[in-house]
Amino acid sequence: MFRKHKPVPLAFMGLSVLYFFYVVSLGSSKMIGDELGGDPGGMLLPLVLSIFMFLASTYLMITDTKKRGDQTVTFGPDERRLFSLTFLMAIAYVLAMRSVGFVLSTAVLSFTLTFFYLRGTVRLQDLKAWAIGSLLSTAFLLALYTLARILTRFLLIGGRTGQVPPWMGSNGFVIGTALLLVTILYLPVAILGTKRMKALPSESSVRDVFVSLLVSVATTELLYLIFRQLFLVELVRGLVAW
Repeated sequence: MFRKHKPVPLAFMGLSVLYFFYVVSLGSSKMIGDELGGDPGGMLLPLVLSIFMFLASTYLMITDTKKRGDQTVTFGPDERRLFSLTFLMAIAYVLAMRSVGFVLSTAVLSFTLTFFYLRGTVRLQDLKAWAIGSLLSTAFLLALYTLARILTRFLLIGGRTGQVPPWMGSNGFVIGTALLLVTILYLPVAILGTKRMKALPSESSVRDVFVSLLVSVATTELLYLIFRQLFLVELVRGLVAW
């Protein structure tokens, strides 16, 4: 199999299956006093992530095959570095989740993995670009998150107190409005930045930083809006307590 397919996607397929059974074995939990009945349980998010990871790994294993000239290569140093990075980041993500919080932990995780996978390996000369990109990605995400939180809080409280019509305080309207606001602020950065990045060579670290920033911010914000706002899942706030 390794003569035709790369081993990293297969390894992640196995890891996602093990993680799936680990989550199932822990059981589910619901918020105390859930009067609305909207909490699907703490098991939902990790289960969705494990299934997504399995499907993505399967797709990569099937489509990302080796070229004929590379069939004798099995697991080179670049693949070992990326695999080690992913393993260490997964451990750090679990350990830091409770103290750092879902938003910051997920943002750093997604940015780090996207950036180094785009680079194709882990090198010391890319650490500066990674550090700067992580800070920019986190700052952009926190700006979108804060504005969306201010808007949703205003609509929810306003709908209950009569400052706005009750239908504007409904869960569906609040989520749709927050998603619209995030999209309006996100798209200009993505479009203008993409036009500028086209002038850079494909191997430029700046280009990879920008792509990783877009992926990290969009992934984290969408996960937060879907699971926290739509399904009312209690995500750990950590350092982002507002």
